[in-house]
Amino acid sequence: MFLAIAEAVRNWGNWQWWPFWLVDYIAAALLVAGAVLALRQAKRGSLLLVGAWGFATATFYMSFWSHIAQFDLPADGNIAQAPLTIIIGILWMTTIVGFVLSLAAKGRPAA
Repeated sequence: MFLAIAEAVRNWGNWQWWPFWLVDYIAAALLVAGAVLALRQAKRGSLLLVGAWGFATATFYMSFWSHIAQFDLPADGNIAQAPLTIIIGILWMTTIVGFVLSLAAKGRPAA
């Protein structure tokens, strides 16, 4: 949910080309759906959750390195390039942790 809200705050009044922000909403929707299903149906939900974390990880990977490549240029949106790149890097590391933990949880039997 944080991802969807952060994307709106970042772009409010200065929206980027739609594929660049739509992918964040897709990632957020997949993560929420995966978490809800994982709480209700352990096996099926955990599969979606692993995929959602993988999708989010790949999205943040591309975003982080594209911001590194453009670090000297002003950022689109309402947040300056340096703090935005740091935030994206932290979120990328968070998605890696979520991906690894969801993989580990998928291997354990449901309680």
